[in-house]
Amino acid sequence: MLNFDKCDKFFGLIDKLFVFAAFLILGGMMILICLQVFFRYVMNAPLAWTEELARFGFIWMTFVAGYLGARKAQHISVELIQDMFPKGVKRTMQFISYIITAVFFFVVSYYLMFLWTRLSRQMSPALRIRMNYVYLGILIGSVFMGIAYIYEALKAICGRLEKKADNNKDDNKDLTGGSAE
Repeated sequence: MLNFDKCDKFFGLIDKLFVFAAFLILGGMMILICLQVFFRYVMNAPLAWTEELARFGFIWMTFVAGYLGARKAQHISVELIQDMFPKGVKRTMQFISYIITAVFFFVVSYYLMFLWTRLSRQMSPALRIRMNYVYLGILIGSVFMGIAYIYEALKAICGRLEKKADNNKDDNKDLTGGSAE
């Protein structure tokens, strides 16, 4: 049988890594955007590379934060129909929903790996870096979101998944276990 407590500890470590990555990416984006504004409006000599790097950071941030949202069960979902059924049917519906979502992210990952050689030949216009480094964020985020949804599906089918509202009753706690206050 799957030991959910050990899995939760393992995912907790991954969550901390993703929170730290999100912190670094967001901080870097803020610095880049401030540099762009300063050089464009104060120095009247805009930097070409800051906008592109901030855009690439935004792509990475989307998928890093997507994983964190998946782990905290905060992605958009419609629970109206699920709430109309008994607990067993509801768990089955949650399981199917999580499996479909995981399959979607694994399909995204598969096709991204399929296109990887093409992406490695493509260069960004201003920075001249290979685009596969930009798309690596999508790959990492998609793989980890797929894994997170598989784990949620296992918890749902084993009856270990609390209702979403119960899951988020500690909204003042962040994913690292500390208080957000």
